[in-house]
Amino acid sequence: MICQRARTLLFVLALAVISALALAPAESGATGQERNAREVFASLPESIFENTPEGLSSQEKQKLLAKGQSDFWEVAGETEDIMVFANLPFHDVAVALRLFRHSNDASLDAAIGTLGGTVCTVELWRMDASGRLVPVDTPPEPAIEEFLAKDQKLPPDVQATVMICLGLGGLRAQPLFWTSTGMAHVPVAYDIGYQWNGKLFEKYVQPSSDAQ
Repeated sequence: MICQRARTLLFVLALAVISALALAPAESGATGQERNAREVFASLPESIFENTPEGLSSQEKQKLLAKGQSDFWEVAGETEDIMVFANLPFHDVAVALRLFRHSNDASLDAAIGTLGGTVCTVELWRMDASGRLVPVDTPPEPAIEEFLAKDQKLPPDVQATVMICLGLGGLRAQPLFWTSTGMAHVPVAYDIGYQWNGKLFEKYVQPSSDAQ
């Protein structure tokens, strides 16, 4: 029952990511020489999978691309601009790749990151028209105070950090709170994200969905 529930949650998550992509405005480059998510994934290193218990070797990656499934991963969803991978057999860990195309040329930014966990990791890569890949910096993490209401203060025993994660429409900033005894829940007043505008990620701040 638990495994089936995890599988269902990952399947729903994959569908949500793909649906968000389908509804997003197209971000085409200046030429028709556009690469799809599968081609970009084939060129990326496997380093993001080092943040998962299963990992992914180069041999397993080739098997995953050729057959849609390797010993520890399967392709849970795919479009031209996105791929979602779920771990086997439990489907309780996911990795997703999302392409962000530049509007002024044939280059693109590729964000690949872990999904669904308390802690997330994301890598950002840029591919030019020739297919050359270079790592690029993610947007800087906002200060924890940017998530809090005007007069809100963290409890004295709570520590906090901010992670940049892969979001449905771009990137998002995710605060993480903990104490000496473990993770802590602190309500926040604002959500912070980074929307792709065809050239770069623009920061936005909006009232927290949890507060509505």
